[in-house]
Amino acid sequence: MTKFTNFFTENKIEIKNKKVLLAASGGPDSVALLHMLVNFLPDPSEQLIVAHLDHCLRSDSYLESELLKKLAVTFDIKLVEKKWPNELHPQAGIEAKAREYRYTFLKDVGKKYQIDYLMTAHHGDDLIENILLKFIRSGDAAEMNSLQIVGRLGSMQLLRPLIKYSKVELLNYDKQNNLSFIEDETNFEDDTLRNRLRHHVVPLLKQETDHLVDNAYRFSKEMDLLSDCQNSLFESIMMPVDFKNWLRGQIKDLKKLSDNQLPAFFDYLIYKKWHRHVHFTEIYLNQSATYNKDGFQLIFYQNYYYVINKSKLPGIDHNRKLIKLDEEFCINGKKYLISLYKKSQKQVGYFYGKKMGLLEVGNLSQGDKLKLANGKQTKAKKKFAENGIPLILRPYCLTIWQDKEPVYVENVYQNQEYNSDFARYNVYVYS
Repeated sequence: MTKFTNFFTENKIEIKNKKVLLAASGGPDSVALLHMLVNFLPDPSEQLIVAHLDHCLRSDSYLESELLKKLAVTFDIKLVEKKWPNELHPQAGIEAKAREYRYTFLKDVGKKYQIDYLMTAHHGDDLIENILLKFIRSGDAAEMNSLQIVGRLGSMQLLRPLIKYSKVELLNYDKQNNLSFIEDETNFEDDTLRNRLRHHVVPLLKQETDHLVDNAYRFSKEMDLLSDCQNSLFESIMMPVDFKNWLRGQIKDLKKLSDNQLPAFFDYLIYKKWHRHVHFTEIYLNQSATYNKDGFQLIFYQNYYYVINKSKLPGIDHNRKLIKLDEEFCINGKKYLISLYKKSQKQVGYFYGKKMGLLEVGNLSQGDKLKLANGKQTKAKKKFAENGIPLILRPYCLTIWQDKEPVYVENVYQNQEYNSDFARYNVYVYS
């Protein structure tokens, strides 16, 4: 139990008067963790809840439920169970969907019972497998370190207190304490890369050193430290403005970053907003440059940079429509409201125009003209360029017309004609 108790000391985890949710499968690892917690928590009957999701992927999965019910009675703790109905199983990508369904279940239980800590039984061999698996698939250091020792899931702090234990140590622990468990027979098959690594590669590596689990743990901790240092640097930079499906920042804010740091910074931005790792290779600051990678587009245009998730850009409706004041409307994936009054929504602009109950809205064509204060006209594309709006985003700028004349273009233009009878129209957007 020394490794187990040291985990809480090293990570400064306060356990007194805290509620713990254990994600259990009935396998040897989660049964060992359950036993350790029962013997470690000051009041396990009040502090500990076991959560079990039956994925209904095997005909004998009911045995896990039966075992956990017996253990819950033996240790006098609460067990919360749920099944993943067969009709919800997808035809493809079942592992990802199962994980998503399981996490939602755990979040719901955590919220209902006001849980402080969620604990899982991932151990040192799992950490080794994860590092090797992600190294083979991507070589991305952040993904190789994705099995967080201390993290978060919803409102709960996520803890993996068995991370310094090997699989053999946990099996010996179960044996020494006469603990029954259920073995998932699919773990013995070689149909997945993880299983092949588990059965063939990891045993060979362990023959080379007795410290493989310790080395994996050290790698994870050092990667956490390096990631914290990198994030501190990136967070010291002015963050771009979030426009839902794209980000916009100023190029001058990136001057402190080296050429080697720029790709990592944009990977950081994309992961922070969309939870995707995208690895741009070479990026150079430029007033006019475009980079494409894995469905994302990075644009340097005029004095701005844009990070665009092209897969999230909605289709463009080129038809104009009439809308009423103070009634929300949707155009090109964004929801707006126009009012003569102050509203609680985020204001994105305003313009002065004739008092009208109906306004015409849509998007501007490149060849359309905009009236200047001197009465002359200029092409719309020139105003878009002056305001640093790249071509791909111009159709998503809301345009408003009165008497067939554009009086407002989002982030680009507002009516420059003055008349004392004009009203001020405020344009709001729903984030």
